Amino acid sequence: MTLTTHYLAAINAPVVVFKTFQHHPEVIFKQGKLLTAAYTAIFQEIPNREAAITVFRHSQNLFSICLIQADRTYILGPVLLTDVTSRQPSSTDARTIYLPQVLSTYSIPRQQCITQVLVLAELIQLPLDVADITAAFDQAIPSDQFNDKLILVNFEDEGAHVSYAYEKALKTAVELGKPSMVHDAFIGLVNSGRIGILADGSNLRNIKNWGIISTSVTLRAAIHAGMDFDQAYSLNDHYVRTLETLTTYDDVMNGIETMIKDMAQRVHQLKAVHLSAPVRRAYQIIMNSPEANVTISQLANQLGLSPHYLSTLFHTEIGVTISRFKILVKINRVIEILQTTTLPLSEIAAILNFADQAHLTREFKRFVGCPPNKARNNPHLTDGWHLYNFTNINVG
Repeated sequence: MTLTTHYLAAINAPVVVFKTFQHHPEVIFKQGKLLTAAYTAIFQEIPNREAAITVFRHSQNLFSICLIQADRTYILGPVLLTDVTSRQPSSTDARTIYLPQVLSTYSIPRQQCITQVLVLAELIQLPLDVADITAAFDQAIPSDQFNDKLILVNFEDEGAHVSYAYEKALKTAVELGKPSMVHDAFIGLVNSGRIGILADGSNLRNIKNWGIISTSVTLRAAIHAGMDFDQAYSLNDHYVRTLETLTTYDDVMNGIETMIKDMAQRVHQLKAVHLSAPVRRAYQIIMNSPEANVTISQLANQLGLSPHYLSTLFHTEIGVTISRFKILVKINRVIEILQTTTLPLSEIAAILNFADQAHLTREFKRFVGCPPNKARNNPHLTDGWHLYNFTNINVG
């Protein structure tokens, strides 16, 4: 390792070093979990390869810094500047950024970041000073490279308004006992609305108050799915105490999502406890992949059982045949997609492997009682619809 790579390892920052050969970047050093493709996309966004430093701004407080020295390009980041986060928004359009765990980064104050960039520049013999680096930050180029991994929380003074559809999707994830559904629903919920002024003072206090309300409301879904009242209220107290100990935006938002996933996991355990091992596994396979047209024979083969025995056992414990349960899971997913996207029915049908749009519409009307477009335009029509209305699974 060179002195430069030793330094980069010491500061433990996500970084990549490209060597350019015939205008194509080749990775010669990489640190962190960010995919090379993301760094390559940033590399390709650099507008002027003659500039010694280019800074990209991915959000209010998320930056990537690019240094170019001869045929080497050093991309440091993404870096979360903590003191930018703590500033009060100057307008109602200002946003606080929550970085989900899928986006690997690190958090430092702006001045510390400038110092790290200055040291790196000296190590690679790039003639930059503090003024040059500060100017690059001030003139940072907007980039949407990580938009799919960011949650944008808007602060306004009109009160707390969130999307009905995403809120329902989040509750559904808990009621179904599916922690894997929580992340997408949580992102959609936060992105869809505004967090109002719930307390005087800092925005951190507002986020905590919003988290307390969100977890309390979502716990009702867990109670509806069979969670004991005393356990639910005890959990609520635990969640509130935990939120109050957190001190950064990122930790609070991660905490809220983790708590909702915990609810979903607890409901999942309630639902699974009454099922035999093979039925529980078949149930999980179907629930986790509604788009997969797995046959009864394929399921039985995976579980080492005969198709007839698995079918009989499943019908006895779940209350419906495997084929019907597969359709019910697809319909449940259709409702979720209808309420959280604007995808056309033809595309939804293709995603979930219905034979065609007509097949989707026919099955949807059969189990929901109205056409899918009507349900999309009138979300209250699916308020009473629940996958488990068609089964005899005992969740209590």
